Amino acid sequence: MTQEEIRNKWDSIDRREEKLAKELAKLQATCTHPDVEKTYRSNTGNYDPTADSYWIDFYCLDCRKRWREDQ
Repeated sequence: MTQEEIRNKWDSIDRREEKLAKELAKLQATCTHPDVEKTYRSNTGNYDPTADSYWIDFYCLDCRKRWREDQ
């Protein structure tokens, strides 16, 4: 395989990957996330208690979207 063929193949794969990423983003945007795993997390024990933070990591079991929300 020549270098040009490798570049062309890479470009083709890259275009398909971008298209699939857009499709997945659309799918996740339409999902209502009815079945979600929640993981409660924190960063506490800091010298300055006002620097402590709390958040929840979410994972939708249907569309596999991951996101974080501060508490």
